[in-house]
Amino acid sequence: MSEADGTQASTLQRPTTKDRDLWRAYWREQRQPWRTESEIDSVRQTFLTERLAIKPDIEQGIYPFKDMKLARADVEWLLANHEKGQGPVDWSDEHQQERLGLDLRGADLRQVNLQRLPLIRMRGGLHSYEWFEASEAQRNMAAIHLEGADLRWARLEGAVSFLLFPCCSCWLWI
Repeated sequence: MSEADGTQASTLQRPTTKDRDLWRAYWREQRQPWRTESEIDSVRQTFLTERLAIKPDIEQGIYPFKDMKLARADVEWLLANHEKGQGPVDWSDEHQQERLGLDLRGADLRQVNLQRLPLIRMRGGLHSYEWFEASEAQRNMAAIHLEGADLRWARLEGAVSFLLFPCCSCWLWI
């Protein structure tokens, strides 16, 4: 225990392999128990950081991750680094309930394991007031693609997502 701040000193070194068990233990110690994957490399981190700088534009269908295939490791890194390192929204903290979550509008997360991720206040589509003003094409461009994604136990409080079901042209608003 550190006398200076009363916290437990880290005993685990950052893993240097892709061993999932080592990474899970490391993330638990870093107080990010929802992380399961090894950290993405610095090139991917830079790329995602550059994408975050893209200003969304509903009319033109411009979103940071539109049509981009994201892996769970990407989403974990985005969550951990959300809002300059503040991390994901903590729904249990009343003061954080107004923070915005990740903007994943238009992202391709098909077949991705998103179990237990804190996707609180995530943007995966247009808000209802935007949706009614948007054209069908604009709605489709903003819709997150979660077909086949595993969302068991994912935290979705306050999330905004319109999903198009191609089989029947129905929309689901989360």
